[in-house]
Amino acid sequence: MAVPSTAKKPADHAAKAEAKGDDIAFDFDGTQYVIPRDTADNVELFELIEDGKNFRAARMFVGATQWDAFKDSVRLPDGRVPGEPTDRFLSAITAAIGGGSVESPNSSASPTS
Repeated sequence: MAVPSTAKKPADHAAKAEAKGDDIAFDFDGTQYVIPRDTADNVELFELIEDGKNFRAARMFVGATQWDAFKDSVRLPDGRVPGEPTDRFLSAITAAIGGGSVESPNSSASPTS
């Protein structure tokens, strides 16, 4: 059976949450995180991203408790928190709040020959 062209698409849900002033929920690797609506509407956090302070912005968007839970969920047996899942988490946050992807300080350009 074909899906009607008038059927709601996933992006419609985010717009609806914004219109209602609801908090923003997003899934990352099977865990749901919540960004409070008033936190998502804070220009200073976007300035942090613009200034390259992505980790600080991420902590502030999701709060200390969720940030710590994220780090614990990807922590390696030796105690390190690797960069790759952290980069993906930062991108998930910015996608949830309607921004583009964020390149963290751990990201590097491909070397040229």
